[in-house]
Amino acid sequence: MRRRRKDQPFSISYVAKSADLDDPDQVLTITNHTDVSVVPTVRLVARNVYGMELPHVTVQGVNGLHRGTPMLPARGSLVEHLRFDGPGSADVRGVEVHLVEVQEVDHPPLEAPVRVVMIDLDQRAVLDPEDFWGIGIANPNPFLVTVRVSLVAFDERHGDAPRQPVDVVTLQEDVDVASNDNEVIWLPEDVRGRFELVTHHLRPQVLV
Repeated sequence: MRRRRKDQPFSISYVAKSADLDDPDQVLTITNHTDVSVVPTVRLVARNVYGMELPHVTVQGVNGLHRGTPMLPARGSLVEHLRFDGPGSADVRGVEVHLVEVQEVDHPPLEAPVRVVMIDLDQRAVLDPEDFWGIGIANPNPFLVTVRVSLVAFDERHGDAPRQPVDVVTLQEDVDVASNDNEVIWLPEDVRGRFELVTHHLRPQVLV
C-alpha cells in the first residue's frame, strides 16, 4: 500500500500572464494550510519559458515578500505582485520560490478576507484610475487588523509580453481597522490617473 503523502504547510501558485486583460500579470500567491499565522521570507529565482534560470534578473515583490515584510494569516493567502529588473527581465515566464525563513506570530485566522479597493468621491469601488480619489478598507472580522497599503502602476502592454509594476507608492503609515469596520483614506489630487491597482498585506500587531 502506498503511504499517503503528508500535507504541505504552504502551497504556491504563480501566474505570468492573466487570462483576463483587466487582471494584473506576474502574480504570486502563497497559501497557508496551517493554524498558525506566519511572516515568511522567500528567495525568488526568475526562469524563462523553457525553465532556464535568468541569473541576471533580480526579483522583488511589491508587498515585500522577499524582505519578510507581509504576514501570511493562518488558513489564509498572500498575493504578491512581482517586478523583474536586469538583462532578460522581459523573458520571465516562471518563478522558483525558496522559503528562507518562517517566523510564527500571534494572530488569529481571518474569518473573511480584508478588502481594499480604489474609491471615487462617493466612496464607491472603481476600476478606472481617473476616478481614483481614495482607498476604501473593509474589515469583516471580529478583531482589529493592521493593513499596509501600496498603489501600483504597470508598464505599457507590448504584444503578448506580461505587464509588471513600474511605479509603487506605499502609504507611510500602516492602517489599523477596527473589528467589523471600514476606513477611508483620501489621496492628493495629483495621484488621480497615475495608479491602476491598490494592493495590501496584513502586518502583525505591535504591542506597546
